Amino acid sequence: MLQRITSLVAFLLVANFAAAQKGAISGTVFDEDGFPMLGANVVIEGTSVGAQTDFLEGKYQFQADPGNYTIVVSYVGYANQVISGVNVAANETTVLDVTFGADEGIALDVDVTVTATALERSENAVLVLRQNSDKVQDVISSQEIQRLGAGTAAAALTKVTGTTVVDGKYVYVRGLGDRYSATTLNGLQLPSIDPYRNSAQLDLIPTNVLDNIVASKTFTPDLPGDFTGGSVNIKIKALPERFTWGVSASGSYNNLSNFRNDFLTYNGGKQIGLGYNDGTLDRPDVLNDPRLDDLGALLSTAGRKSRGNAEIASAVEDVANSFGNAFNLNNKRVGPDYSLSANIGNQFNIGSMPLGFFATVSYSRDFSQYTNGIRGNYENPGGGADGNLQEIYNLSDSKSVESGKLGGMLGFTLRPSPSNNISFYTLYSHQGFLEGRILEGSNQSKGAAGTADNFYRSQASSFMERELIDYVVQGEHTLTGLGNTKIEWSANFVDSEQNEPDLRFAEYIEQGERYIIDPSQLSRPSRYFRDLSDNTYQGGLDITVPVLQKRSRGNAIKFGGQYRTMNRDFNESIYAYENDRGISFSEAGGDFDVYFGAGNLGVLEEVSDRNAVGVFIYDNSNLANSYTGTYDVSAAYAMMTYEISPRLKAIFGLRAENTRILVESDVVENEYRQAVENGRDPDLVRIDNNTADIDTVAFMPALNLVYKLGEKTNLRASFTQTVARPNMREVAPFGSFGFFGEPVVFGNPDLKLTSVDNYDLRYEIFPNAGEVLAVSAFYKRFRDPIVTTFRLSGEQQFTWTNSEEANLYGLEVEARKSLAFVSDKLSGFVLGTNLTFIEADQQIDAKEVADGQEVNPDFSGSRQFNGQSPFVANANLSYGDAERGLDVMVAYNYFADRLQSIGAVGSPDIFERGRGQLDVSISKKVQNFKFSLRARNLLNPAFESFSTFDREYIFQSYERGREFSFGVSYGI
Repeated sequence: MLQRITSLVAFLLVANFAAAQKGAISGTVFDEDGFPMLGANVVIEGTSVGAQTDFLEGKYQFQADPGNYTIVVSYVGYANQVISGVNVAANETTVLDVTFGADEGIALDVDVTVTATALERSENAVLVLRQNSDKVQDVISSQEIQRLGAGTAAAALTKVTGTTVVDGKYVYVRGLGDRYSATTLNGLQLPSIDPYRNSAQLDLIPTNVLDNIVASKTFTPDLPGDFTGGSVNIKIKALPERFTWGVSASGSYNNLSNFRNDFLTYNGGKQIGLGYNDGTLDRPDVLNDPRLDDLGALLSTAGRKSRGNAEIASAVEDVANSFGNAFNLNNKRVGPDYSLSANIGNQFNIGSMPLGFFATVSYSRDFSQYTNGIRGNYENPGGGADGNLQEIYNLSDSKSVESGKLGGMLGFTLRPSPSNNISFYTLYSHQGFLEGRILEGSNQSKGAAGTADNFYRSQASSFMERELIDYVVQGEHTLTGLGNTKIEWSANFVDSEQNEPDLRFAEYIEQGERYIIDPSQLSRPSRYFRDLSDNTYQGGLDITVPVLQKRSRGNAIKFGGQYRTMNRDFNESIYAYENDRGISFSEAGGDFDVYFGAGNLGVLEEVSDRNAVGVFIYDNSNLANSYTGTYDVSAAYAMMTYEISPRLKAIFGLRAENTRILVESDVVENEYRQAVENGRDPDLVRIDNNTADIDTVAFMPALNLVYKLGEKTNLRASFTQTVARPNMREVAPFGSFGFFGEPVVFGNPDLKLTSVDNYDLRYEIFPNAGEVLAVSAFYKRFRDPIVTTFRLSGEQQFTWTNSEEANLYGLEVEARKSLAFVSDKLSGFVLGTNLTFIEADQQIDAKEVADGQEVNPDFSGSRQFNGQSPFVANANLSYGDAERGLDVMVAYNYFADRLQSIGAVGSPDIFERGRGQLDVSISKKVQNFKFSLRARNLLNPAFESFSTFDREYIFQSYERGREFSFGVSYGI
């Protein structure tokens, strides 16, 4: 598909190059109350060149030759608005938003920019959206995203008030975990392709396809109901009003990752640089041979049985040789990170109907690494809070990740008339991550003291590829004959996958010249093959009917519904190594090339019709660890916007959602099959223990009040009820091994939905264009919150459960101000900052409290929310000079310590240490070229997790390094 997109981009680039000489004028026309004016005429004075605003959003656009013009805006019942000195440059778009007054009009903003849609992509315009919104919103424009140098939607969200991003891809709004934040793309929910997460991976979406990002902090019934912290809507670019194209390239250097000779790697195939598995890491084809099951050649007893059976021995030999030796990690020298992208767009007429298109393609390759990191684990052995934590392990950690990312988007919009708009787009994103990791040092739990003659070592080599393809069709229609009733509909299909082919894990203890891989104390060397596939279908319909228009143009009734269904198939296969009669790992000198070499694999020799089998492979998979599931949410809602008085507006309504989650492990299918084969009734208890079934309806009322204290001042208050849902993995009743350092995690099929009461109050001022001051207070009460807790077992295990309740209080402060009030010489400087303070606690499950207090009588009955920071801050200082084409931004963001995971029974919880990030971005435009220089993570803080008991214990620590990049782009 990407080859087709690239070919189309190249063709259109050549075909339209000659057309790229004109400029364009575009914008939105408002009435005196800030409502879009539908059908207003906008023309160049003394000519017929111009356009009419559409009947959808009051927008207009038209092309014009370069020059300086006077623009006339007219509407029946209003005096003409005349704006002089509007300059149009070749290959650029002049943004002109106009507001009518009772007697005269005021030009809100005149700006020259290469962006396509004025209202939704300029920094000033997104603040207009916020001021007139029915809900509490925070918005970041594509202009600001570009200035920040953010490469993905996840990176851009770190600059939005009250949001933090975990693991570089999961958004937390107001400090709440991803369970409490909904993510939509053009209003349609994005699925998660991580079985352990509820929210989508936002690093899949490159910023060069974004129009803006809107974070809604208060719920209205037309939004998804799984909304507590907030709902983030990522809007894809609108289509351009003129021919535009561009290319860009950048390179970057990280002092810890690039131009080094010690980068850990292994052979993953020829397409790893693009992020793809070319088949090198696929399961061997021999595993599909039906004779293996017939002979039992993949059983752990195959080595013994093959001693006297030539046919089994032959099969065991084939399997062992097909896997080969693939455990050694190598070092290589790596170069710089780099990225390439291209985009093209235009608009044509099919008869009188405009047809626009936009296409983009991007590729990047990155290297990240840290060495001499720390990975530890500690627990309370008992005796209260006065003793020390006991060390489980304390290891040196080295990790290298090579990634290739390829993506693209192709979109079309057809406007049959000014009151009808139909769009289609498809978004493609593929990422691949090749990782090598080594941990070594003290592991007391396995008998390794960490000395030079007695230490533990584990190593893992893995490749994970993620892919998302989103096909979307949307329509907007205004029925002018029915009082401008507006109909919006959308449908999409999302195909997303996450595959981990051939993850190789091995651990051993080195004691002088002895190399121990005794399975009684260590995991056997193993190869893991995991694949997850989600198919999601969604549809939505929204109808807005203006009512009581004589009282206010904003009065309307809105109703509609959505339906979303996701089908998941998750599979895990594990193949472990066993040694029957081969040389031991110690005899191999701890060398994987020797131990897994051809001379020690499979059948070693045949003596007197007896086979001597060395190292062989058997199937160690667990049926319960693979599952299928469906996740269905259907919703209907009705709401009304009603202006009680010229200053007070109410938005109220009700949303109902039905949730159906059905998850069955492969044990269920196997039980039915065995029952048929053996002529018996299926074991219903076994089936029930491997099935999760949730079917419930939730009603969610919402009341939002907006009081207009002045022309530029709003006071907002709201009360809403929302829900939070478990994901499929959390209800899937099986335990999964997360590799070294991660406890076994079991799902809980008895989980219930969480119900949340939300109270919000916000005071906001918009002093001048592009400026804002806002203060917000909020409170949330959770019933049956889903929390992580212990699972009683002989080893440390976790699961999820519903605790009784939790409470959260918060305060947000945001300011964006030009420094022109200090001095005219500072008029190009803008200071922006936002702060969020949160106090929250959740009640710990009673059983966990009882277990913890047996070890530590002082064990608390409450804890902080997972992933929630009590303090989040963002600040940036920008300087812009349009005449010189210079743009500079210094950005800083910080979050305080947040709960990462709970500790072992009676032990303190583990927190991620708060840290700040300082970035600097400088760009200079020279005609159609733009040069950028960026520095990221200048403070280079340690990424640490820790617990505090009698002292501070470090569970993980590493640095990511400082990054410097230079880029150049050309565009018209």
